[in-house]
Amino acid sequence: MRALIPLAIAGVLAVPASAAAREPEPLVDVTPLTTSFHDRVIDQRGAARAHAASAPRAYATPDGTSVGVTFSDGYVENQQVAQSYVNFLGTLPHGRELSTLKLLLVPPGDIGTACGAGGGDGVLACYNAATSQMIVPGEQIESQAGVSTAYVIAHEYGHHIAANRTNPPFPTLDFGPKYWASYEKVCDGVLAGRLVPGSEGRFYTANPGESWAEVYARLLYPQERWHFTSLLKPDAGALDAARRDVLDPWTVARTRTFRGNFTGANANARSFILPLTLDGALRMKLHGPSRARYDIAVSSLGKARGKTSGHAARDVLSWKAACRQRRNEDVTVTVVRRSGTGPFSVDVTYAG
Repeated sequence: MRALIPLAIAGVLAVPASAAAREPEPLVDVTPLTTSFHDRVIDQRGAARAHAASAPRAYATPDGTSVGVTFSDGYVENQQVAQSYVNFLGTLPHGRELSTLKLLLVPPGDIGTACGAGGGDGVLACYNAATSQMIVPGEQIESQAGVSTAYVIAHEYGHHIAANRTNPPFPTLDFGPKYWASYEKVCDGVLAGRLVPGSEGRFYTANPGESWAEVYARLLYPQERWHFTSLLKPDAGALDAARRDVLDPWTVARTRTFRGNFTGANANARSFILPLTLDGALRMKLHGPSRARYDIAVSSLGKARGKTSGHAARDVLSWKAACRQRRNEDVTVTVVRRSGTGPFSVDVTYAG
């Protein structure tokens, strides 16, 4: 168990240039020959200002969820095309967050500019968490042979999932949702310098937020080659954790209470085992007799992680981010008596 101060990464989008309007194409779910492409994730209101040839229009998925679709000024509005995109979105694993999504269809050649990355740099899509907007091609991608538009959309929707999940104290867009990020020990990888949350440039393939979106896409396309860091290449457990993040996400911390009693005859220390399976905040509060002097000591994997030395039996020990070094890591909580007798309890709040 180690502690981490989370990072925050932000990006800026520019205004895309207009293009001669042309017809968009219906979305076809094509299995990609390759999944190697580059996108951007930003979180800034007002950043994306693609010129719209159409006003936003709501389309319903087969299960009745409404999704707003807009065409850029590079396209002629086509309601059948818009419906094909929304129908595909309805097939993706999702929760209530689908109803908050906004979709902007842009010609592939204008995507880099629309996403604020400039032209000709290979960016094929982007997601703006501040506005819940995906900017994606309105036709089959031709600039990257073998990459399907459907796959790109699945990847971008993974970012939308992350934007609508919680993983305190970590920024979910950069670290991924709670169950997957904990299973893959993302926090420990960041502390070790092997993962770079939020990087959309040089360390793009070491960005756990991008790996999360790729893992999400593999819930639909499980056989595709992995192009990101090998540290986060998904196995069956990672895919199961991802499904849980989508369908039954983490919401609140757990609480547990350990109790004991020091008498004149018994030992001066009592230890308890706390299994940690998730990364997140960890807090322990000791309650004991007002005239006693009890302390808390915490260890894991044979190493001391922290202790108190108060003047009573009301100590508190906490970590903003307790990061496991093993997927199932036992933490030993020891209450040490320095003087006095009487019962005590330790209330523990932890992610899981």
